[in-house]
Amino acid sequence: MSNELQNNMSPVMAATPEIQQISEQSEIKFAAIDALYRKHYEHKIHAFTEAHREKHVAYWKVTQYAEEQVAYGTNYFLKVAIDDGLFIHIRIHQHKNQNKFNFYALHEIIRHNAATCVFTDDEPLTYFNY
Repeated sequence: MSNELQNNMSPVMAATPEIQQISEQSEIKFAAIDALYRKHYEHKIHAFTEAHREKHVAYWKVTQYAEEQVAYGTNYFLKVAIDDGLFIHIRIHQHKNQNKFNFYALHEIIRHNAATCVFTDDEPLTYFNY
């Protein structure tokens, strides 16, 4: 099983139109936004409200991605711009020999003693498993 130290994640690459199209599938995009809002509803720094949701959905743009080939398909790690200077890192999975993609996880870290799922452009896309 992969982890942060031992994994088969490819080098981070610039996003492609194909990756952008995959990320915009409603079951991916809305699941990621919903996960973000559940985690940041009462957040001290990024207290996203429903007023932000439409802006984040409309702004959605993948800037970078990486792949990991696994026995049961492919994991994709995406850096997604959701606003000017705000990014989320999401993980999606493609089942082996299928054109089906599922949202898997939103990357969450601890910063300034608080959990956050919001990154800056300078923060690198890295492997995560949760």
